[in-house]
Amino acid sequence: HSLAGSIKGRDNIYTQLRNMLENAKKSVVILTSANGMQRKAKRFKSLFAKLASKGIKIKIAVPEYESNNKDINEIKKYVHIKNSDKLKGRFVIVDEKEILFMIADDTDIHESYDTAVWVNTPYFAKAFHDMFNDTWQTLKE
Repeated sequence: HSLAGSIKGRDNIYTQLRNMLENAKKSVVILTSANGMQRKAKRFKSLFAKLASKGIKIKIAVPEYESNNKDINEIKKYVHIKNSDKLKGRFVIVDEKEILFMIADDTDIHESYDTAVWVNTPYFAKAFHDMFNDTWQTLKE
């Protein structure tokens, strides 16, 4: 099986992300932008609900986001969200094994040029996951 790949275009990135989420067994951690938060809440709310019902822990760190957004308020039932002002970036880690990270700020790039790198290696993903969790402890609700 492959260990890494490059994905171009936001629709392709979200297809890869959906595959990763659907195969999650224990944890999902996400660092995203305010716009990315809205997109993920809208696109994955039923999937987040399904994952949470299986006992999968989902954490999302995001800078300022639209607190009265209907989709975001809906996923708060299933997802733990914290404010990530200290931390800027865009990545998703599933089960401490695979990671998908976007290489550009989504405010600077057209969605068709958005590019992600997917890496399926527990060594690298766990290191990233541990760094995320160390920072997560310091973030405010």
